[in-house]
Amino acid sequence: MSPMNKVIDRIAAYYSNWNVITMLDVMAFDYWQISNNYPVQEIYDYKECRNQLSSQTLRKIESNHDSPRLDLKEINAIVKDYPFQLPTELLDLYQRGNGCLPIGLDDSSKNWNSFDNYIDFSFIGNSSFLPLSQAMDMYQSLAEDKKYCPSIDLRWFPINCYEERILAIVGSEQQQETGAVISFYDVEYIPEAEWSSLTGMLSAFIEIRERELKHPEDESEIDIVYQKYGRQGNLEW
Repeated sequence: MSPMNKVIDRIAAYYSNWNVITMLDVMAFDYWQISNNYPVQEIYDYKECRNQLSSQTLRKIESNHDSPRLDLKEINAIVKDYPFQLPTELLDLYQRGNGCLPIGLDDSSKNWNSFDNYIDFSFIGNSSFLPLSQAMDMYQSLAEDKKYCPSIDLRWFPINCYEERILAIVGSEQQQETGAVISFYDVEYIPEAEWSSLTGMLSAFIEIRERELKHPEDESEIDIVYQKYGRQGNLEW
């Protein structure tokens, strides 16, 4: 099993012990708000909003989203215009969760086509990694912007965007197991090193959750975890 799949299993096992808000709960909540024209007095109980929708509506909601998992053929079709090789850790990630991560370990009794078996694993603010099609759209926008901003490196492949700051993994001419994770603002394009690998980044964030570390009280302990898994930047997002 690859290091990325090991950390995904770690995340999946952690969330299987909690009554979590699933991806389908979030989608149902968003649908409910749009259907009700974003009422002033919002309902913040995701489960309550979901219970107001029929099973037919829930199936329709799921069908309007990309698959929660991708196989290699689907991944290659989406990123065919990316002129470099993505690291295998990123390919492993998207085969297990396309912008989301599984709840519980793989077994034949679970329907892995249902977003009810996935969680939005937020690691920067309230933001998780991007579904691959959105990541590719953002990459193509970067490629267009390079015409006016030569400092953009076409190896940068976006995986997250939060408040105008983009997190990206760096591809290569020859495929590597891991790739460096950097960040930059979408108006300056000045890269800052963040992590030595995507696997290390996710490992750090799940360990912080497992250890129930709180910021800022446990800031020194959090920093120890970050350094353990290859943090390179300050992560002040």
